[in-house]
Formats: sequence, structure tokens, C-alpha cells
Amino acid sequence: MKPSSTFRVMIGCTAIAASMNSAAVELNVAGSKVSLYGYAELNMIYDVDANLGPLLVPQKVALDSQEVAEGHFQADASESRIGLSTRTPMTYGGDLKTVIEGDFFGTGNLRLRKAYGQWNGILAGQTFTNFPGFTGIYPTVDFRVPVGSSTARQAQLRYTTGKLSMALEDPGNLGGEVAGAVNVADGTPITAANAKDGVPDFTVRYGTRGPTSYHASAVLRHLAVDTGSEEDSAVGWGVSLGVAHDLTEALTVRASVVHGAGLGGYLNRNPGAPGYVVDGEVTTIAATGGTLGVTVKVGQGNVTLGTAIAKADWDEAVRDGLAGAEVANEEFRSTHLNYIWSPINKITLGVEAAYHERELWSGLSGDAVRLQGMAKFSF
Repeated sequence: MKPSSTFRVMIGCTAIAASMNSAAVELNVAGSKVSLYGYAELNMIYDVDANLGPLLVPQKVALDSQEVAEGHFQADASESRIGLSTRTPMTYGGDLKTVIEGDFFGTGNLRLRKAYGQWNGILAGQTFTNFPGFTGIYPTVDFRVPVGSSTARQAQLRYTTGKLSMALEDPGNLGGEVAGAVNVADGTPITAANAKDGVPDFTVRYGTRGPTSYHASAVLRHLAVDTGSEEDSAVGWGVSLGVAHDLTEALTVRASVVHGAGLGGYLNRNPGAPGYVVDGEVTTIAATGGTLGVTVKVGQGNVTLGTAIAKADWDEAVRDGLAGAEVANEEFRSTHLNYIWSPINKITLGVEAAYHERELWSGLSGDAVRLQGMAKFSF
């Protein structure tokens, strides 16, 4: 059986798009522009001290008082990504855009990164949180962005008009829930058994891009516990500012700050929970984070030096007698030095040295060094 004329046209469009070395494989289907894009990437990591995992997990930084095996090598291709996007002109004006994208950090299986539709300023689905964005975050070879920032993805309903965007977001995913105790083994919060999500998180953001890019954003949250007979709640909030400025054609500086009470994971690698419950009463936990980096063009790429911090205030939780709070992680710090370059089109290479620190509320601390390299092949 001979292929249909439509099928032959589709094959021809795909071949032409590929031969033109475009940013993606593109074709037209029933009036929609369809793009297939992605990359294959190898990451090679050597942890001089404790094993920090394929993605940085600050809680795994060994304390000075702990004896752990040192020197760990690992390699993976889990960051490899594939995505499909469409753009369709609509009868009532504007284009309908859809995106479905995944990578392989889902324990070796395809993991959903993005899945959303967007039309005339309305977005519905899963993509990066509206609070706050990448504006002030410096680039790293490590796939996990620096502590103290905020860029994770989650389900949301968003409306954008000009530079302003507002969203209702999944409250139990990124932000997290009220803690009922702290795990004494690694200092991480343990979600209370009766924690409840009853109201979506509300985020608002104003930002622009250009030689000077900036954003200002805020989030409001409702944190609650409910036993069925008794209920208590607290209001969580957070604000963020970020800026990236090209001082010259070869020099860019970036900075961001996040602060609030009840932020949870809206502060990347927040050592604290959004709040805790003792004797049925919910109390928010204050947290602060920030990043500062400078990038200089060198040869075929860029050298970046950056530092970041995320800190939570466990003082009230300790005074209130929250189980395990005295050994909770209080502060994470990271410093990165990397060179990322593209020797030829579609191929990106990178090398990085990073220094990570962890400190508990009790004052115990530890540090670790990570060396990392990557090779990315895009289509």
C-alpha cells in the first residue's frame, strides 16, 4: 500500500525542518504548527565527601561529627529531555499553544515536567510556578538550581496581561504542608498526619526581560490541620525580588532574594517546613533565601561565580517543644564556579566545582565539595 499524499507531505516537512538545522523538528498538521524538541545529556559527578545524590540534596551533606564514606562517582543521562509543542491560530483571535514535556528523573522513567494549554493570556496545566521565576538566578551545571531561589513546576491556573501575571496553584506540591515533627536522622520536617490543603495558593508576579531584567512577586497560602473534630490554620506569605543586568556585552550580574513565613518549597531547598503544629495550634516558620552571581563571557562560553543561601527560623518551634526541632536543618549554603560553552552549534559542554554547607539549629555543621561535568546534544 502506498502512503497517502498527506503522509508524504508530513514526511517531507519533517525532513526539510531537520535539514534546515532549526531549533526543533517542525511540521504543519491540520493548520497547527507542531514542534518536537529536546536533548540528550550526560552528567558525570564526583563527590569528594559524602554522596549528595544525582541532584544536590543539602540534607546529605555530612556533619563534621559524622563518619561517612568519602569519594563517590556517578554518571547518568536522566536530565535528557523531550518535548512536543503546538501552536494553532484560533477563530476568535490569538493562537492556542500547548506543551507536553518530560525528562527521565522519575527514577529512570519519563517524568512529567510541563503539560499545559495557553490562549489569550489564560494558562491551565503544569509549568513553572508564577513565584518568582529565573530572573536573578545564576546558571549552574548541576540540574538543581541554587538553594534560596524558586523555580519548580506545579499545576496552576494563570492569567497574564502585559508584564503582570496571577495564578491559583496546587497548595500541597511545591509549598508543602504543616509539619508534626522533625526527622532526627537528617533534620528534615515530617508532615503532620492531619495536615490539610483546603485552599489553592495565590501568586502574583510583575516582571520584564531585556538588558536589565527584573521581577517582583508575592504568594499567599492557607496552612491547616484538621482532625475531624478540631481544626486550626494560619496564613502563609512570601515576597521575592530578582534582577539581572548586563553591565557590558561580556559581563552580567544577577541577584535575587526570597522572604516570608509559611513559604515551604517556594524557597528552593528551604531547610524548614512552611509551618508546624503543637497542641493543635498551627504556627508558620519564617524563611529567607538569596542568590548572587556574576557571569563573564570567555572564549566560546561563560564563566560564572555564584553563591546562594537558604535559612529557616526554628526558634519558636524549639520553644514550643516540636519533636526533633533542636536537630532541624537551619541553613544551607552553596557556592558554584563553572564554565559552560558551546564549541559547535547544538553541543553544550560544562564543568563545575561547588562547595556546599549545612548547619543545624543546634549549631552542628558540615560541608562538602562536588565536581561535575556535562555534555548536552540538542535537537
